[in-house]
Amino acid sequence: MNRDSLRRVAIWVDHREAVMVLFVGDHLDQEREILASADSPVRDVNLPQYHLETHRHEVLKHYYDDVIQRLGPVDEILILGPGQAKHELRKRIEHHKGLKGKVVGLSTTPPLTESQLVSEAEAFFKIHVLTHS
Repeated sequence: MNRDSLRRVAIWVDHREAVMVLFVGDHLDQEREILASADSPVRDVNLPQYHLETHRHEVLKHYYDDVIQRLGPVDEILILGPGQAKHELRKRIEHHKGLKGKVVGLSTTPPLTESQLVSEAEAFFKIHVLTHS
């Protein structure tokens, strides 16, 4: 594939939010933020713990599916984040038709601003973008 048309995305993710930056060739194309409410369990004292965990798992599945749907066609994916969410998202991506094998990096990082995420992606993908949006 021609480097100028290579589509790469970096995603910083935790259980509440995902921030994505997309590069086409060596150009920053888009920045997106996706929010979830997975850390807000159902507040019903009458429900057993396993029902709460099942509900949380379902919310996370829908959240990761939303993140995946917003990826669009990509050639390489870098996933960053502080905890388990990055591993959970990677597993979900690997089961998604058309995205299997596209995750090329996984890294533990603290929360990042969008500009820090862009810098991390530039370093990982060896992209030299002159200006950030």
